[in-house]
Amino acid sequence: MTTITLAYSPDTDDAFMIEPLRLGLISSLGFKFEFYMDDIQKLNEEAKKATYDITAISMGAYPFVCHNYFIMPVGASIGDGFGPAIVVREDSAISDIESLKGKKIAVPGTMTSAHFAARAVLPEFEAKFMLFSEIEDAVLRGEVDAGLLIHELQMDVSGHGLRKLSDLGTLWAGQHHLPLPLGANAIRKSLGEEKIQLLTSIYLKSIEYALRHRTDILYRARDLARPELTNQEADRYIDMYVNQRSLSLDADVRQGMKVLFAAGEKYGFCAAPAIDANIVS
Repeated sequence: MTTITLAYSPDTDDAFMIEPLRLGLISSLGFKFEFYMDDIQKLNEEAKKATYDITAISMGAYPFVCHNYFIMPVGASIGDGFGPAIVVREDSAISDIESLKGKKIAVPGTMTSAHFAARAVLPEFEAKFMLFSEIEDAVLRGEVDAGLLIHELQMDVSGHGLRKLSDLGTLWAGQHHLPLPLGANAIRKSLGEEKIQLLTSIYLKSIEYALRHRTDILYRARDLARPELTNQEADRYIDMYVNQRSLSLDADVRQGMKVLFAAGEKYGFCAAPAIDANIVS
């Protein structure tokens, strides 16, 4: 029996998609899975070391790990005109996007899609990198002028002492007329074509099962990843990030990936990898 290590981020959509597999509700096709959960920037760093066989990554991290991993065509997180949220304190003098020029902005990691997209659509700014879970408090304490909120934190900032200026996905769509690819699953190339195809089919079946049994799987995933969310918040988040977009990488998403990687190359962060040759077919 082949053991497969599978890592995912501590947010509801990742947990939702793999919960049927984790609970043994679908066939593992003879594989034994070991599951790991960690912050997305930490998973990006581990992917650079090829630590896991399958791992969630920021789409912006893929150019740094493409020599070891393919992108799986299932389970991606796509911002269709929304997310991540650009926030300031309620009492901030910053009133619009142009006012961010030269300001210090908290960003959830150097290799994140949020960072690449922010460089592409915001005025020039000073980035302060930190864990996504630390950004809200950093903005509230005045350590930074603004912050980029990802995962569930982006959904509702009212009542938290924050004010939302816009969403990166909204600005991205306005500029490029494309969805913003935020997260993906990467699979180790050294597994070989047969195992890669089988494992991709397993992941797809797990997502399809979760969508068919949405209510039960949703609340299990919420309790595992984000127990503080209400049922309504968890349901809304799944609407945003687990849907038909999660079942394949459509042509407009692939084009969005090309634009995102080109932005990373333009700003000197990475070399843009070929897209289609690095996606599991």
